[in-house]
Amino acid sequence: MTSYAIILALALALNARDRRMLALLLVVACGIFVPIPEESFYMMCMAVEVLVASLAMRIAAPASQIIARISVLLIGLHALGWVLDGYPPASPYHAGVKFLEHAELIVCCLFSPLISKRWLHA
Repeated sequence: MTSYAIILALALALNARDRRMLALLLVVACGIFVPIPEESFYMMCMAVEVLVASLAMRIAAPASQIIARISVLLIGLHALGWVLDGYPPASPYHAGVKFLEHAELIVCCLFSPLISKRWLHA
């Protein structure tokens, strides 16, 4: 969880001046850090990702479409986790979810005003 916190802190600093990207980042962070009860874990995870994708498209920030697509991939992985019941620990479910959750936060960093201005005007 330390890596999530570090990337989240960086993304917060980079997106502090852009309201849409900040709102999108907070939606993504809530989707990652919200506590999910053990009963119906995978269904709740899928519901959270549907909410994240829906809110991302509603916010219409520069990274919204990419975040929504990553959320759809996460829905697929949670469905896989449901089928496999989350085991074994080295299953594609566990590795894929960590990778895609980090990707959501990194996308929020990359589409921040400070970084995207340097890419677009370079």
